[in-house]
Amino acid sequence: MKNKTHSEHNIVYGIHSIEELLKDESKVKQIEKIFVDEKKQGSLRHLLNIARSHKISVQYVPSIKIEKLAKGKNHQGIVANIVDIRYYTLAELFQLRSLENIRLILFLDRITDVRNFGAIARTAYSMGVDALLVPSKDSASINSDAIKTSAGALFKLPVCKEQDIVDSLKLLKDKGFQIVACHEKTSKVIYEVDFSKPSVIILGSEHNGILKEYLRMCDTEAKIPMAQAFDSLNVSVAAGIVLYEVVRQKTMI
Repeated sequence: MKNKTHSEHNIVYGIHSIEELLKDESKVKQIEKIFVDEKKQGSLRHLLNIARSHKISVQYVPSIKIEKLAKGKNHQGIVANIVDIRYYTLAELFQLRSLENIRLILFLDRITDVRNFGAIARTAYSMGVDALLVPSKDSASINSDAIKTSAGALFKLPVCKEQDIVDSLKLLKDKGFQIVACHEKTSKVIYEVDFSKPSVIILGSEHNGILKEYLRMCDTEAKIPMAQAFDSLNVSVAAGIVLYEVVRQKTMI
């Protein structure tokens, strides 16, 4: 399988993100070196033992070095230098997993905030999303902030990057997926959508919404019902609500 494109070179920081990376046998090879605050090596012993079992280089360094590597972020005394995270094409995704094992794809239209992106990935993975789909332009980079916010979920959840999203949506429709746009400018609510079908859920930018060309591809549109009139929710919060409804419907079947 060809490696089409990559994100920038990454420093991953924080206990949970690195723990998820170490637990996944397919991802361990991405780790080039782990840097540990020399004053905190005792509290991080369980992670360091796992790292050594995989023959990963561990270096104890002063706190100031960790601060510099993590650029002042909440590193918890540990950072890892990793090789690039892979992006897939949809064609590669369907090589990776059979069609019957892909039931839910989340398309993020121009979500550029890395923390929102990471938070969505964390929720998406826990709620059973099979892959994220993003456009090749105007999408958040999978950098250390995104990985940290995702708590390592971005090491587990395939991210598909495509240049022509319209063609991608056509492909998914041909494979039996319903396309569902979630935004506030419609009358139908998410409870009225049958998410037992293979689905692609579209979430748009908080400022720009979903592109009209993508809306024209949709089978249905739905909104989150709200008790108070308000412009919109944070997109990562909206993702959690919509994906909870998907899980709720599946558990009721």
